[in-house]
Amino acid sequence: MDERKKEDLRTKKTKNAIRTVFRDMLSEMNYDEIKIKELTERAEISRRTFYMHYSALDELLNELIDEIADNYTRKTNALHGHYELEEIVRSFLLYFAEQDELHERIICNGNFDYISRRINRKIASVNHEHATHLGASNRYEKGLLIAYLNESALGMYRRWVSDKKQLPLEDFVDFATRLICHGAAGFREQG
Repeated sequence: MDERKKEDLRTKKTKNAIRTVFRDMLSEMNYDEIKIKELTERAEISRRTFYMHYSALDELLNELIDEIADNYTRKTNALHGHYELEEIVRSFLLYFAEQDELHERIICNGNFDYISRRINRKIASVNHEHATHLGASNRYEKGLLIAYLNESALGMYRRWVSDKKQLPLEDFVDFATRLICHGAAGFREQG
């Protein structure tokens, strides 16, 4: 194996180790409690090695935020131009419900509001395309529609998690989708 391939493989392994340890630490503690010294000790690398790959913890956090938002974008792009409201809401709810415990902690734990809001802003920017297809005619209407959809879906997802997921996933998604798409009065009529 030539030196360049060895270096690429070593770089990839080191970055994966850093990301894995970072995710583990986020599962155990709040972001502001994470220190590079402890991260490097757990990853069994030097601080110098960390700084060869990342300029700061915020860069690592941004990478995680991008990963979460980009995965959502890929899922909604898989709709292939189908912009029915129910399908968008279902995709949003299912995406969040199918994530790992760290993702759930970031979205549902108040100590991670800063991170959750950043993820939501990235997702909202992607959802603006959906808002056009749903009939919002200007950027203010789009903003209101996206805020309503995102905040309603996230609020219900957080409630479902705090209720320890008492409703089965499909029942939760069906109920929340009907409520978001048709409101309380429409929900009663569809009953």
